[in-house]
Amino acid sequence: MRALQGVSLRVLLLAGSAFILLFVLGTSALLAVRAGQDEADELFDARLATSARVLESLMARQVEHATINAPLVMSLPVPLELEAGERDRQLGSPQQLSWAAVLQDWLFGHHDIETPLGHEYETHIAYQIWSDYENFGSDGFRLLARSSSAPSMPMAPMRAGFSDHDLAGSLWRVFVLHSGDVWIQVGERVDAREELSAKLGWATGAPLLIGLGVLLLLNGLLIGYGLAPLSDLAERIAHRSPRDDQPLTLTWVPAEMAPVLSALNALFGRVRDALARERRFIDAAAHELRTPLAALRIHAQNARRAEDPARLNRSLDSLLEGVARTVHLAEQMLAHSRAGRGTQDIPLSLREVVRDAVAQRHLSCEASGHALELQAGEEPLTVIGDANSLSSMVGNLIDNAQRYAPAGTAIRLELQRDGDQARLVVSDAGPGIPQDLRERVFEPYFRIPGSAGSGSGLGLAIVREVVEYLGGQIALGEAEGGGLRVELRLPLAPD
Repeated sequence: MRALQGVSLRVLLLAGSAFILLFVLGTSALLAVRAGQDEADELFDARLATSARVLESLMARQVEHATINAPLVMSLPVPLELEAGERDRQLGSPQQLSWAAVLQDWLFGHHDIETPLGHEYETHIAYQIWSDYENFGSDGFRLLARSSSAPSMPMAPMRAGFSDHDLAGSLWRVFVLHSGDVWIQVGERVDAREELSAKLGWATGAPLLIGLGVLLLLNGLLIGYGLAPLSDLAERIAHRSPRDDQPLTLTWVPAEMAPVLSALNALFGRVRDALARERRFIDAAAHELRTPLAALRIHAQNARRAEDPARLNRSLDSLLEGVARTVHLAEQMLAHSRAGRGTQDIPLSLREVVRDAVAQRHLSCEASGHALELQAGEEPLTVIGDANSLSSMVGNLIDNAQRYAPAGTAIRLELQRDGDQARLVVSDAGPGIPQDLRERVFEPYFRIPGSAGSGSGLGLAIVREVVEYLGGQIALGEAEGGGLRVELRLPLAPD
């Protein structure tokens, strides 16, 4: 297939069709021509034999018993013989003919001349009548009559049947008939026979060849018409503005192109969503970072104006806390930007990912007065995904529960198999999320009005991006005794 790269589809289809048609119709035409020539040769031989028998019936007996001193010569009209001779000289010197006449002679043979005196073809036929009842001459045969186109010597040996012989530089087909003491020889120039055979062959094959040309022309037009939507699609894409993200439309979409156009419009949709997401990310980043950066500037200015070490230390502590929050916000923004873009999707044990996330946040939860409880079996529960994305998903669920649950309460994680899915439940004793806001909390940077937490509003957005990329589902509910319950269902890797 690499050899066909860069080849026009139209040229490929047309060339393939031409080759197939030329092979099939060309073979058919060749077989038809050969069959026609064989039949013509048989017909010509039969005509020679018939002519000999007619001569034997009508003329040979009368000439045999006639008293003649010299052979009778049956002459053709002089103008006809002169015209035929001139025509033969022209054919012997093609430079004297026009290009149209040369082409016609090459394709169909020359056109014989018809006159009121007869036909030029008569000069290509000859006959002789011989007698052997007396011993005339050294060969024992006497020429009784001949046509003017026949030589005075026998055209063929006195042996009944068909044979080919060279006479005066031309090849002749001769039939010899022996009747009593009379020998009749009838001959025909082979080039005349071949000319007639060629005409019959071309009459049979020419319609096929002409039909082949017409068929190729119509086939080319049909292929061009069929590929017109593809050319239209290419032209629309080439002239499409980089800012144009609307679906492509064509005036005519063949059934074979519909999946391509649908997939292309789906790709445009994904690109449109990705660009919109990037724009939202940039806008949100500028908006979200402006406030903490302004606070950092204030803390830095206060530290610079501090007149005693105590005020300087307080300003520096506030500055460090602001830097930590800003770094966390930047990390969350980066995690949200990368969520759902698994660059290294490999089989991973979800159990190990959850255990690592719990271990990483164990000390932090102890410091905030929260107990981390994990219930997971020994089954690895393998999923296909990116390790960083999965770790960020579990970590954000724990961070979200730690941020809003009161100190002294527990954060529970339950991991188990549920059919061909892994089921992860994270519950806390926090205030929970009102029913009418459980969809909006997945929007980036959305914070519940009046909430006491200081989060970035990206945690649950990151979790849903990762879950949807993995082909799973996420649901929010109410935990036993109050609080938030987050349930994830992720498809397991096939065994």
